Amino acid sequence: MRNVSGWFCFVLLLGAVVGFSAGRWEVQAQSIDNKSTRYLAGTMSYGQGTDAFMIFDTQTNKLLAYTIGGNRRLELLAAREVTWDLRLSSWGKQEPTAQEVKDAFDKAEKDREKHQKDKDKGDKPDSTPTPTPTPDKK
Repeated sequence: MRNVSGWFCFVLLLGAVVGFSAGRWEVQAQSIDNKSTRYLAGTMSYGQGTDAFMIFDTQTNKLLAYTIGGNRRLELLAAREVTWDLRLSSWGKQEPTAQEVKDAFDKAEKDREKHQKDKDKGDKPDSTPTPTPTPDKK
């Protein structure tokens, strides 16, 4: 049995060429091979009237970006192996930082657990009996 993943890529790229040429179809991110979900594909817009077609290979962690050039040819814009990118917890100047988000999440979890313990503690009957009032004898 022949390997059909090459055909999937060919059909996908052919569809991108036709889609970019027509300019009418919008492609959403989707799986190409439902058995392994190896390739993910989608489009993005950048600049004025410029679109890129993105392919992500989940087995090799490679990201490829293509566009249709002025000469109506498929052009590779960029290729990147993103394994190290995926290991970053934060990069650049972001507000809030990843550590601040983690700390806030941890605090919320501790508060929720404390609240749940207090609630459970209030629901349990005390082990000491409550004294019952006795009528006064006159």
